[in-house]
Amino acid sequence: MFNCSTKAICSRGFTPNIISVRYRRINVQKPRKPNHYRAVIEEIAKPKYPFVQPYTLPWSERCPKPLVNTTKTVEENPYEKILAQEAKDLFEKSAMVAIFHKNPIKGEMEFKTMKNFKMAGMEYIIYGKSTLKLALAKTNYEAVLKLFESHSSIVFSSTPQVPKLLKLIKKMPNLVLLACIVDGKLLSKNQTIEYGSLINIDNARARLISVISQTNNRCLHTIGQTQLTMVRYLEQYGQSTAELNKENKPTEESD
Repeated sequence: MFNCSTKAICSRGFTPNIISVRYRRINVQKPRKPNHYRAVIEEIAKPKYPFVQPYTLPWSERCPKPLVNTTKTVEENPYEKILAQEAKDLFEKSAMVAIFHKNPIKGEMEFKTMKNFKMAGMEYIIYGKSTLKLALAKTNYEAVLKLFESHSSIVFSSTPQVPKLLKLIKKMPNLVLLACIVDGKLLSKNQTIEYGSLINIDNARARLISVISQTNNRCLHTIGQTQLTMVRYLEQYGQSTAELNKENKPTEESD
């Protein structure tokens, strides 16, 4: 069964009443006083001690943390020592060390990157900043630590394959080359690109040998040119004298 209000609305003689509502702005300058219960709660919730402004305190008391907690004591991790020794050995034994900034990518792309470097005869490893600091401190590679401020990765190679490395990273936008160590010398990104554009030592030797052989051939040709010319002249002279002798013999026989 319908209630009374539903019956009234559904009846034919129902006429809705329109009531106008006025929305007034809140008086911010002179707000209305709260009721008694709210006024009591606000009075109870008032802070008893005033809030201290930081600029009124001396410099030694402005830091909210005490000075004892600022210096944290880090315990030595034996596994981190093993990783640091491994990283140090790789830096010393590798002929080429490339340092990259690593952008965040999916795990599948990360695995593909490691696979491509492995197939090219290189080793792609990611070390933490504390591990590298423990490994490279007080060594010849200590200047490299400034490059490991954010997410970084390292590529090690037993041979200096700079052109091959530059060709590989063209297909890897997630890696940004920062620097490269080739034969114990630290090179920037531009210097690494210039080093990779140089020709191979075997090709340079082959070019040098070809230039030397060309000079030798020219010298031999210049020295032997006069002898060949003299031989040619003697051959022509011998042929001309032989023809004159043949012509003189029948005239003498006829006489």
